[in-house]
Amino acid sequence: MNSNSSEDSLPHVILRDVLDADSAFLDELNLPDVGGEWDSFDDPTHQLLRGEDFGGGKQIVELDDGTMVGSVSWICVPYGPNVKSLAWSIGITIHPDFRGRHFGASAQRALAKQLLARSEANRVQADTDPNNIPEQRALIRAGFTQEGIVRKAQWRRGNWHDRLVFSILRDDLFD
Repeated sequence: MNSNSSEDSLPHVILRDVLDADSAFLDELNLPDVGGEWDSFDDPTHQLLRGEDFGGGKQIVELDDGTMVGSVSWICVPYGPNVKSLAWSIGITIHPDFRGRHFGASAQRALAKQLLARSEANRVQADTDPNNIPEQRALIRAGFTQEGIVRKAQWRRGNWHDRLVFSILRDDLFD
């Protein structure tokens, strides 16, 4: 495991299923002023793909007192034709009022553990913009390892953007 990651030093968060009552909060997370430059896409909200479209899903990130601080999502990505070669790709949006407190790192680590515990996958990956330094730090704090760059993979704000890829493996979490 990455030496910069310590589960004990991460704040406790709860990942829970999305309820109908959460729709206003999720809509707020999709606003450009809230999602920020890394989560602002040119497509209308109704045209954005959902995790369910790729065998994935979404959960709310909340604190012990029920305060919603963000959301996590995941999709399945194949690295071969067999079930064991499936991996999970995760995403996160933390509300600006709660950024900088390590809730994102905690949520990403918790989601990785949850996904690996309920599947045969060996890998959870996340990608971020090369200029999104706070997210890179959060992923490293959560125990992910930077692997490389995917060139011009994401269309956002009228341009193609590179993505830095990070991963965490089953052995990193359960060994």
